[in-house]
Amino acid sequence: MTDRNRVFTYITNGDHLLVFDHVDFPNAGTQIPGGTVERCETPEAAALREAREETGLGSLSIRSFIANETVDLTPFGKPETINGWFYHLQYDGERKDCWRHTEQTPGDGNLDPILFELYWISLEGTITLNGVDGRYLDQIREVLFKSGS
Repeated sequence: MTDRNRVFTYITNGDHLLVFDHVDFPNAGTQIPGGTVERCETPEAAALREAREETGLGSLSIRSFIANETVDLTPFGKPETINGWFYHLQYDGERKDCWRHTEQTPGDGNLDPILFELYWISLEGTITLNGVDGRYLDQIREVLFKSGS
């Protein structure tokens, strides 16, 4: 049985991936935007909503659906199983090097806003993502470098 439904978004702009760090929780590791699917919300709508809420970016579109799978988060220090949807999103706006954004409506039962430091990293280099966030990183690379965009 899954504890909740979550989305994970690989947001790309050219050959760069958008990632973030928790400013107040540095041990949380580098992550990709994502979060809980709300009641009566489709995973696709949740992916776009969560990406906008966590990054403050507009000009986001879904490039592709990657996978839906049940994921045990116990090995990553969270005693839960989730139903996860993974999406590839495209950002067509201007790419800033680094910025901070506060998510005003975080999930997971946390009511306090969360400050993120967001930045773009080249998909050609080594990328270390926390938890299951890196699960489909190689697939994203393959799609982008094969298609040349």
